[in-house]
Amino acid sequence: MKKLSQHRYLQGVYRTLVDEAYAAEKIRLKGDLPSKDTWRREINLATTQKYSTKEMNQSTDFDAVALELAMIAGNDTWINKIIQSAAKRYRYNIQQFIQDLEVLTAKEITWAYVQGICKQANYSTSIMDCPVEHLEMLSTHVRRLAKKQGLSLKDLRSSYSRKEDNPAVAKAKWHHDHHHHVTHNQEEAVHA
Repeated sequence: MKKLSQHRYLQGVYRTLVDEAYAAEKIRLKGDLPSKDTWRREINLATTQKYSTKEMNQSTDFDAVALELAMIAGNDTWINKIIQSAAKRYRYNIQQFIQDLEVLTAKEITWAYVQGICKQANYSTSIMDCPVEHLEMLSTHVRRLAKKQGLSLKDLRSSYSRKEDNPAVAKAKWHHDHHHHVTHNQEEAVHA
């Protein structure tokens, strides 16, 4: 059996939620609605500032429009799935930045370190209250440290994680390449 691509799966979810939400709105507004296609595009624009799902990214944009549709439809199952998915992705991104910071600073990075960065910017130090700006701030910090050390972002561990579906494979490839890079640079220094 052929596995559906992520995009096709999300399109199916989106269409199902559009159907449910449109039916709920039609009842609520006693049929006074534009066509389903016009209505869903209005929801897309209002939620993501993008007209079509083809223009949306598969995470934040999709989450935003799907959550809006699920709330209109009163579909608690999808509301919970979307919220849990976004929280899981958020935690994963923070973990990726922590791994990169560990490489760049050559020390173990804890949540307390991240809290310190956030506190300096007057953001909440609670992971439950983290705004998206936390990720942007961590990303900026990682880029600044990488530039200072003359490293490319593609050499960081998080870059390998984005390329591989299997985290163990990504970690192994990064360790192999990182070790090779360090060994190669040491050999060049000896021969210079």
